[in-house]
Parts: sequence; structure tokens; C-alpha cells
Amino acid sequence: MQQLQSTKAASLWSYFLNICAIPHPSKHEQQLVVWILNWAKEKNISCIQDKTGNLILRKPASTGYEHKTPVILQAHLDMVPQKNSQTTHDFLTDPITTVIDGEWLHADNTTLGADNGIGMASCLAVLADNTIVHGPLEVLLTTDEETGMTGAFGLQADSLQGKILINTDSEQEGELYVGCAGGINVNINLAYEKMESEPADSAYEISLSGLKGGHSGCDINLERANAIKVLAGVLHNLDAIPFHLACFEGGSLRNAIPREARAVIVCDRQYQNSLDIIINNLHLDLANKFNNIEENIQLSVKSCDLPSSILTNQSQSSLLNSLNNCDNGVFTMDENFSNVVQTSSNLGVITQNKGEQTSFDIQVLVRSQIEEEKHSSAEKITLHFQNHNAVVRQDGNYPGWKPNPNSAIYKIMEEQYSRLFAKKPETMVIHAGLECGLFSDKYPHWDMVSFGPTIKFPHSPDEKVHIPSVDKYWQLLVATLAAID
Repeated sequence: MQQLQSTKAASLWSYFLNICAIPHPSKHEQQLVVWILNWAKEKNISCIQDKTGNLILRKPASTGYEHKTPVILQAHLDMVPQKNSQTTHDFLTDPITTVIDGEWLHADNTTLGADNGIGMASCLAVLADNTIVHGPLEVLLTTDEETGMTGAFGLQADSLQGKILINTDSEQEGELYVGCAGGINVNINLAYEKMESEPADSAYEISLSGLKGGHSGCDINLERANAIKVLAGVLHNLDAIPFHLACFEGGSLRNAIPREARAVIVCDRQYQNSLDIIINNLHLDLANKFNNIEENIQLSVKSCDLPSSILTNQSQSSLLNSLNNCDNGVFTMDENFSNVVQTSSNLGVITQNKGEQTSFDIQVLVRSQIEEEKHSSAEKITLHFQNHNAVVRQDGNYPGWKPNPNSAIYKIMEEQYSRLFAKKPETMVIHAGLECGLFSDKYPHWDMVSFGPTIKFPHSPDEKVHIPSVDKYWQLLVATLAAID
């Protein structure tokens, strides 16, 4: 990693590589927390952990900056654990293996954790470097952002004294974010009835893989295939074969576009050749449909062990119809910001419970800049599944972050960016759930902005960060801290 040590952001990269070496997937950040607590003690930096698990670090102002406006730098501790199916990586024990490819840094067939590890590393680098000038400084590192914004929800209203918050969780250099979407989870439990399979029948596993997936907010407008929706459509097109469904599973996170899904069907052995032909034809159809979007899409079928039970006809029909007709993808675009999605949903996960209480658990994440649209879209999806006799629960509701046209910190960063790089940054609203929306509820007086380096394909094994953009991100952060009055 010598290339990283010769950059302007060398100290940031050093901390990022340390972070990569410590497992920290969502809900399992404790190893990283312990490392940061010990690091802060060694550096004589004040660091406390609140009841929710957030870390709050404090550093006095630089000499001559004691009366400047207090600032909070903010990042989240956790990373999204996604890997390709052939990868043996264990996110609870294994370090992230980093690879440099030209101007990009990525991981070895897993998510990299640049979201939000780069931001976290920058916070630690600022705290450690006494040559960087700043006013009174706090760093807030929140827990479990990716799976529920647990840390932001649990943050107490009297925990921080700063008046300006700089969020480091955006993913496009040259853009300053002044607003974000809110979100709400729609959790579906669809019970099903089962019956015994016929011993003379054969079983086949139909798998969909090779999809790009990605962030269900930032990448939802790229028209990538949703593995759950596509596989449900594949099964819908098997009407020429009298089959029974035994298993359907797909996706792993509500906020990631599902990349893989699998189903097990049971039918008479005489249909095997027809099934092979149909699946092959459907694979070609999908490759054509998603041409230049999903270059590696793979639909395959293979024989497997005969399961002991299958869904009844009514339960099978209810499941497939509910999946096929579930709203998914972009609903509306933002009229005020070009190419920004306003409202969307992601059918992210389906798992199957095969115990005494047989059911499918389905997770959908609805996002919107508009509160009314968020709730109406979630309610529409709720009613859709309730019409199929599912039990539906909405939770995890978090507000969006409304843009402030008079933001002082935005104007400061805009000026510094123009001075450093001889051009103005873009003003943006992101279709993702930044924690700023929750912070604004508890600290309405905070002046907030979000920025970051260029990170492509977060929440997927294709995640990568643009090395030169990290240099620019670092320069802007350091200049901004010095310029705040």
C-alpha cells in the first residue's frame, strides 16, 4: 500500500487500513470500539461510549481558535457485510483484504467498508494531527447505522455541545449534500401451508446470481435487476410445467439491492428436459433485457435432494403473486434536483421459516424526500401484502433532512472548495438515509452539511473508492475546519 502513503491524505489512509483490519459489520462493532477507546487513551484524547454504543471524542481548540464555533465531525462505525457467493470471507473474524487497481481501492470479493470507513478514518486523523487548526472539536461515531440507524436514534439531546455538524457519509467528490431522504421499513410475515412431496417426483434448484446489486438508495435509479423480483418472474413463466414450490430465498439486507436468489421446485421427472430448455431460454431473455446493465447475470437449474414438504397450491400462488406485484424501484423523481430520486422502494430480503410456524419473512425499505409520499408508499405496499393474508409491520421510521438555503457551513465549504480546486461544488440532495435527518430532530439548531470522496457501488462486493478523490476530500476537510468562524 505504498501508493497510499505518498498521497496528501496519507494519515487518513493509515487509519483506514487499520479499520479494515478490524471486523466491524453492523451490530458487531465492538472490536473496533475497543480499539478506538484504547487508541484515544494512548493519544490522551477524551473518549466516552454512550448507552447506545456511540463514541464521542473531544479535542480542545487549537491555540487562537478557542472562540470559534464548536464543530462536530460525524461518521458511523459499522460497514455493510456483502460478499460474492464463492467467497469464504467471515465478516465477524476476517480482516478486509484491500486491493489497488489503478486509481481505485477495492476489496477482494467483499464490500470494502469505505462507506463509512473513509469518513471515520478522517475523523481519527484530524484528532491525531496537532498541526491541523480548528475550533473546539467533537467527533461522533455512531453505531449500527446501516441496519437501523440505532446510534442516531439513541443519541441523547444533551450529549454534544457543537453547533455545526459535518457528516462524512456522502459518496461523490465535488458534491456538497444539504438534504437526504427519510425511510421506513415494511416487514412482512406471510404464512404458508405445506404438504408432503411425492417420493416419485424430482427436485430442482433454480438460482439467479451474478447481479451487481448495490445501495438501495444511491443505485436504485440505475435499473439494476432485483434478484427476488426477477426470480419470482422466472417462476411465473414456468406455467407450462406443473411444479410445486418448496423453497424461495433471496437478498441479505433491506438496504441493498438483492444480487442473488434461489428457489427449489418439485415436479415429475419427465419435465426435466423441458425445464432445462425453458430456463436456458429465460436466461437468454434476461441477458438481453439487462444488456449493458447486468453483464454477468446467470440463471441456472440443477437437480437437488427432494425436500420433505412443498407449498400448497394456494400458498404458492399467494407468494408468487405477492412478489411479482410488489412495487419496487423508482416511483418519482425530485423536481428541484436533477437526476435525484424522490421516492422509491427496495424489495430487499426474503427468508423462509420451515419450522412449526411455516412462513416467509420479507423486508421492504421505502425511501422518500417527502414524508407524505414515504408513508403513502409504505401503506400501499402494506395493503398489497395484507391482501395476501400477510401480517405486516412498519418500523424504523426516520425523517428526511430538509435543505437549509441559509446554511453557513455550506457557504464556507463552497468557498473553500472553489479556492482549492478553481470550480464550484454541486449542491445535492441524496436519496439515502443520512443520519442528519434524525440529528435535526434532537438538535434543531445544528447547521449541517455532508460530503465525502467518490465511492462507487457501496453495499456490494464491487464497492471501490477513488484514491485521488480522497486527497481532495481531505484537503477540503482540513481547509474547512480552519475557515469556520
